[in-house]
Amino acid sequence: LHRRRCTGVAWRSVQVITDLSRPAWTDGTGGRSVLTIGAYDGVHRGHQAVIREVRRQAAELGARSVVVTFDRHPASVVRPESAPKLLTDLDQKLELLAATGVDATVLVHFDDAQAAESPQSFVERVLVGCLAAQRIVVGEDFHFGQGRSGNVALLREVGVRHDFDVEPLDLI
Repeated sequence: LHRRRCTGVAWRSVQVITDLSRPAWTDGTGGRSVLTIGAYDGVHRGHQAVIREVRRQAAELGARSVVVTFDRHPASVVRPESAPKLLTDLDQKLELLAATGVDATVLVHFDDAQAAESPQSFVERVLVGCLAAQRIVVGEDFHFGQGRSGNVALLREVGVRHDFDVEPLDLI
């Protein structure tokens, strides 16, 4: 597996983005994205349903479909003693995500510094600054950021300031 910084590399028809410090869409087309965020271990039926919805909405809006995931399960950093056993390694996860047909997978390096980032900072740095989020699709119980303090309500609040919508989905 080969990965490049921000503009990524076409890997099995999906762009893998690892540099989140600048806009991802540097090909001159600009554009926005419909995205989802999660650990996506195993890419089970529920994950697949969320990703199908991301792809559907992205096509409807003329946006890129994006999955934001992590290079390791966040629990392995914040609570290693009770972290779940993984179903897939990183390469397998990227293959499974590529098979869903998304335009890009964003791979966030998860370490202590990432675990300490506030939800607002993560949204502004990654979802707005790098990915130009137009819509974010997550499960209704979605939590993120330092101490899992971010949630759907916070995403909506930040979305008003940064011109993106949030669509929580019922859990499958």
